[in-house]
Amino acid sequence: MRPPWGRRCIFVAQLWGIGFWVGLFVQSIVSLAPRSFDPWRHQDLSTGQWVAYATISLGIWLCEGVGAFQRSFSPQLVRRAKELGPFSPIHELLLSPGFVAGLFAARGKRLVKSWALIAVLVPGLALTVPWLPYPWRSMVDAGVVLGLGWGTAVIVVLYARALLTSRWPDIDPDMPRLRIQWPEAKPGETLSSLQPQQQQQLEQPLDSA
Repeated sequence: MRPPWGRRCIFVAQLWGIGFWVGLFVQSIVSLAPRSFDPWRHQDLSTGQWVAYATISLGIWLCEGVGAFQRSFSPQLVRRAKELGPFSPIHELLLSPGFVAGLFAARGKRLVKSWALIAVLVPGLALTVPWLPYPWRSMVDAGVVLGLGWGTAVIVVLYARALLTSRWPDIDPDMPRLRIQWPEAKPGETLSSLQPQQQQQLEQPLDSA
């Protein structure tokens, strides 16, 4: 039986998992931001188009930044990073970006949501948005920049707070039901191997989530 991972190793895995997504989002923001500012530089939109610019960009920010990121993806990304512990399998540490995003080692519902985001939403935007004419593409890009920027900021703030105060997001990490979420879990320990009283203690918070 291997010895438990050290704190430094766990921290590096957490940083790799969260940092991957922060870096990816920042890269997307940097690539989209110049085009989103084209209407401001050219000042060639009509009043109706300016209204559309504000409506579309703010609508995407509310749906993507506040709805999808702040209320779901960002806090869960940080919360699942906490599940990387001393007895985590090595593949979860090496593939921590996929682990924290819920692409594996998660309940079925979370797997569907996470893979749908990767396989449907992202390719859909990549295939449709480039074909939009000016200024409509700039409007969509502005909304994506706002949404990604907001969601990225939430991830950074939540993880920084967790590191500084040990206050992790109060959200269900959607771990598999046979996976112990306690820090003192032993290697290979599952729900079926616990005493009835321990099973009840574990199942209660999962069912109420």
